[in-house]
Amino acid sequence: MGDKTQNETKKESSEAKKDWKIITLKKPVEYQGMEVKEIDLGKLEDLTAQDMNNAYDTYYALGGNRQIMQESTLLFAQIMAAQVTGYQIEVFERMGAKDAMCLKNRVYRFFFLEE
Repeated sequence: MGDKTQNETKKESSEAKKDWKIITLKKPVEYQGMEVKEIDLGKLEDLTAQDMNNAYDTYYALGGNRQIMQESTLLFAQIMAAQVTGYQIEVFERMGAKDAMCLKNRVYRFFFLEE
């Protein structure tokens, strides 16, 4: 394989890594007259420690339990997604189950898995 082909492959691989933060919903969500077809989690990169503290406060206020890994729960993923997308949390509560699990796994991946 030539250098040019290897560089193109690396570039495509890099673009694919960026794309994992974008979720195309299998079933669009209708909310207050809008249709949400895609969730872009790219702004997770911009979160601060204060944003995390606010998310934990919201998590507990919404009835989340005090387990050791709140970050692995669906509720926490929904809170984080609402924070970075600007959508109301109700959008994420209306997601199909499979889309919701995808959201949970992507948020978990962001915080705990190496890129």
